[in-house]
Amino acid sequence: MFNVERVAPAPASLNRNQYNAQDVIDVLEPMFYGKCYLCEQDELADPEIEHFDPHMGDETKKYDWDNLYYSCGRCNSIKGTRHTNLLDCCDVNIDVLRGIKCLLPSCPDADIEVTAQINSPQADNTVELLNRCYNEKNTPLRGITRVVLMDKLFELHVEFQHYRLTLKKKKYTPAEKALAKNRLAEMIKSHYPFSVFWRWHVLSDSFLSQQLDDVIDF
Repeated sequence: MFNVERVAPAPASLNRNQYNAQDVIDVLEPMFYGKCYLCEQDELADPEIEHFDPHMGDETKKYDWDNLYYSCGRCNSIKGTRHTNLLDCCDVNIDVLRGIKCLLPSCPDADIEVTAQINSPQADNTVELLNRCYNEKNTPLRGITRVVLMDKLFELHVEFQHYRLTLKKKKYTPAEKALAKNRLAEMIKSHYPFSVFWRWHVLSDSFLSQQLDDVIDF
């Protein structure tokens, strides 16, 4: 997950009880960097406006600007109304990056590792949800969407490892090493797809942590 600064004021359509309106989407999509706030996919083929706190027919919650989040169809379907009391990426008092650790497995068919780094019910609930968002393949369609998700992740992971290797090996020129460092510095920024993984892979790697010490700001 990544932290999001919510834009104010609320789009005008919410006053007319319309949360799928163009003005809402025009603000919400860039506010979340075009990424699902749960799995961090970007360039979504199935974007949805998700209610962080399920409205359950409550009109106030349904059109509350602070309750509207940008998500993919997979994560929205998995979250449903079951998962509540989560870490809120729009809460300025919560560092969701430090709260939840995500690491890739060695192969795409294995499970992504999601663990809580803070002791709270919200963190535990978020880990339960993210484990499902990243790893669930209990139906044929969720199996397909999980393959798509993992393909996107591993494509970027190959790039990540290439940049690491460039910094590690003597055969690369100073200019190539500088470019690799700049690429890695970009990958750990919140706007980048799956940024939580690249940040935690840097933090879990003593070599990269040292190489990027001057650009790490989390």
